[in-house]
Amino acid sequence: PLTPAQLLPDVPDFAGREAEARVLTETLRAAVAGSAMAVATLTGLGGVGKTALAVHVAHALRDEFPDGQLYVDLRGADAAPGVDSGSALTGFLRALGVPESAVPDGLDQQTALYRSLLAGRRVLVFLDNARDTAQVRPLLPGAPGCAVLVTSRSRTITLPGARLVDVETMDERQALGLLDAMLGAERVAAERDAARELVAVCGGLPLAVRIAAARLAARPGRPMADLVARLRDERRRLDELRVADLGVEATFRLGYEALEPELARAFRMVSLCYMPSFCRGAAGALLGVGEEEAEQAVERLVDAGLMELHGEDRYRFHDLVRLFARRQCELRESAAERAAARLRFLDYVLATVITAIRRTKPHSVLPELLHRPDSAGKALPDEAAAHDWLVVAHSRLCDAAENALRHVPDEVDEATDQGTPGPSTPPGLRPVVDLLTAWSHLIAGTARHRDLEPLAELALRTARRHGDDRSAARALRLLGAPHYGTETYGRAEQALRESLHLAAGCGDLLVGAEGSHELAIVLMGTGRFATALEQLRLAYARFGALGGHDDRIRILSHMARAYVALGRRPAADTAIDEAVRQARSSGSTYTLAHVLYQAGCALLADGRAVAAAEQLREAQRLHGKARNPRWEALCWARLAYCELEQGRPGEAIRCADAALAAEGELGDAFCHALAMAARGRALLALGDLERSRAALRIAHRVMERRGALEAAEIAALLAKWRPRAPFHSPVLSAHG
Repeated sequence: PLTPAQLLPDVPDFAGREAEARVLTETLRAAVAGSAMAVATLTGLGGVGKTALAVHVAHALRDEFPDGQLYVDLRGADAAPGVDSGSALTGFLRALGVPESAVPDGLDQQTALYRSLLAGRRVLVFLDNARDTAQVRPLLPGAPGCAVLVTSRSRTITLPGARLVDVETMDERQALGLLDAMLGAERVAAERDAARELVAVCGGLPLAVRIAAARLAARPGRPMADLVARLRDERRRLDELRVADLGVEATFRLGYEALEPELARAFRMVSLCYMPSFCRGAAGALLGVGEEEAEQAVERLVDAGLMELHGEDRYRFHDLVRLFARRQCELRESAAERAAARLRFLDYVLATVITAIRRTKPHSVLPELLHRPDSAGKALPDEAAAHDWLVVAHSRLCDAAENALRHVPDEVDEATDQGTPGPSTPPGLRPVVDLLTAWSHLIAGTARHRDLEPLAELALRTARRHGDDRSAARALRLLGAPHYGTETYGRAEQALRESLHLAAGCGDLLVGAEGSHELAIVLMGTGRFATALEQLRLAYARFGALGGHDDRIRILSHMARAYVALGRRPAADTAIDEAVRQARSSGSTYTLAHVLYQAGCALLADGRAVAAAEQLREAQRLHGKARNPRWEALCWARLAYCELEQGRPGEAIRCADAALAAEGELGDAFCHALAMAARGRALLALGDLERSRAALRIAHRVMERRGALEAAEIAALLAKWRPRAPFHSPVLSAHG
């Protein structure tokens, strides 16, 4: 027999893939030393470099298979049937020296002859681009000593004893190494930032990186940043990733066109999800089918190599595949079909958030005041499941909300919900504004709340453009939230007053109640306690009309702080006692922790540091248990003031440091400033003037920028610049 040498040429600028190459080498070498045939199957996305990796390893091992190397492209990714096993066997037999006239007609006979010829020989068989197991099985040698390399986009190929190697996209280091190999390390190093962005927009896909590098190599004088700028535009990225006969889009099209019509439609429609990954329920919403049917579809797309598993129960596209799928969706699906899918998805997300509210805040009236989704959303069976979901859902929901706002359909919503939409209100506007409203309640008092500011601003612009006062009022209330989202109390007050004005005009009871409560907090933060008390009473009455029992409990605790500032101790004590009593019987850990914190602040401002510390310590334990670092940090900061009040500056520093540790990477300027102010006062009491002044200056900058009461106190302390008696003040901000 002849000694075939059919391998494709090795890739001269091959780079990366050290781990995968090592696994393949070990697997194939086992055929030489062992008593069985060795098989390695490489699977992965089109363009991920399966063939290049396999060719590189095959060439490295060529001398260990001296009786030849067979190669066939089975064209399994093509829409056409591809190369059948009989044709492939005929080619192999001819390469092994069998005359054409001696090649048997039947597949079984061809396989028998093929295996007989390979018996006792060491041959490497390379089956590239296989479609399925049935196509590959007849091409396997039957004797030990031979090895087989199989590449396929399909993850369903199962061969006895085969080592499965999932070839993933390159990480940044590997992709930059590929650029170095193709362009030269000096050029890449000279434009390092552009190179890093280039491999990022290519999604680490080797084919995309190679195409980009080929284009850059053809224009050695053109800056890499020019191509990067063109690739930033998602709508033209696939068009830019094309050179000569190579193209990322053409590679993806091979797999797409091989799909059955219904599966191809599923591929297109799920690309409308702008979350980085999604569950089967979200896929079902986009497809308009049940979860089980949706799961079957996306699992088949995973098997086809067009989608990836992400964790146990989520799915995702490669970024470039998503762009391709969206392009096909725009070409094949009508604008109305795309808009309807987005609305179903938005409905699903909103329903899930509402479920989370009902599980974590069972007494909240908010769900009854939002857009009513038709979907049941994701199943969250209990409070623990809801909390687990909240931990991971934030960035996904922000992505979903931004996408919904940027794709608010142009169709006019003729339906009504909590108030009559204006004549030009698009159907997706109110659900997405209510999604932000609901989510803001779930993350209230956490650093994540600030992520809603740009989304609320976008929602406000959209609502104003369409003349929807209800949505505008709710977006403004988000922008006026005094904990996050506004740099100063002045901006918060302006947003809240406009929100309340619009709410009064359109009859939005939710904004009327919440807006009054939040405006009161802003007013207290700037020292206007009498006016704040009026707003608190309004909010208390409005939540009473809505049935918001827990909201009224929290308002009582804020009233206590206002009463203290106004010198009305009996009223403050009554409010504290009643708020704490009702909070303990409410069954809500969130409400109890909040009320205890506010009660502690009120008692501290009234000079009762021992009683204040008792409330604050319990609040700190509850917030710590609930993994709410911002409120835990605020508790520690207020406890530092309690220690100062009792003449224990060393303990005050310990509490302030605990506040800073809890605040950690949150970036909460107010919380950080409050802790630094306490630390500065404690250091001053200990006579450490320089460190005290540094801490107080940090605190003053933040408080002054916000317009908070603490700014004047700290400024006076810095101006006097001498050790003071233990701190005592009735004007602690109600901000936190």
